Amino acid sequence: MTTPQNQSSQPPPINGRFVLEPMPEDSSLAAIIEALLKDPGRLVHELQNRRRALLATLLLLFALFGMVTYGVAVGSFSGGPQMWIAPVKIGLGTLLSTLICLPSLYIFACLGGIDARLRTIAGTLFAAMGLTALLLIGFAPVAWIFSQSTDSVAFMSALHIGLWAIGIAFGLRLIVAMGRMLGDSAGSHLKLWGFIFVIVCLQMMTTLRPILGTSNRFLPSEKKFFPTHWFETVTGKNQEDRKIGTPD
Repeated sequence: MTTPQNQSSQPPPINGRFVLEPMPEDSSLAAIIEALLKDPGRLVHELQNRRRALLATLLLLFALFGMVTYGVAVGSFSGGPQMWIAPVKIGLGTLLSTLICLPSLYIFACLGGIDARLRTIAGTLFAAMGLTALLLIGFAPVAWIFSQSTDSVAFMSALHIGLWAIGIAFGLRLIVAMGRMLGDSAGSHLKLWGFIFVIVCLQMMTTLRPILGTSNRFLPSEKKFFPTHWFETVTGKNQEDRKIGTPD
């Protein structure tokens, strides 16, 4: 019995959704979004092999658009100026968190044995954020109905964090899948990076507070660690993030 001499060294696919294969040449934005949901392996293939910088840019722009759109639902809780302040802060926080953590993602990927270009890593991160944004857009009607039926900042904060956690879990899953497709050895590295990324995002949104409630300042004057801010919100001690009125 002879052994084939031309077997591919490419790691086996995780499942049908994570297969490295090309996309059609004339892929539209709708096709890119469909691939993000159904065949993300195609996006990774395009980013790695076809030098499509435009694809990475489109993924980032879509992620920001989705986050800003969800921000409208967040702002509807307080209404008024928060209808534009919340979307701006959420979009800005998403962009800053992504750019801050991109260098460390590339380093972790290289240390994990992934043979990927920087544009592949960046594009996959943008795709992960796009997938998170897409899920949040789907959750927006749920968030809106609760925002119109309760005045509890603590409850709405928990709801938005919970919905965001679901979205970011799927986004980080895409990044780990990219590592397995290209290296098959970076799972622990990328999971550790994912934990760091979540912490950065939570702290970034605390830095840009208030997003859900109202304040007489666009940005806070006091520094806070996000667990402290969350505890004060839950216990009702937080005076700078509330729906009605302004801080003393």
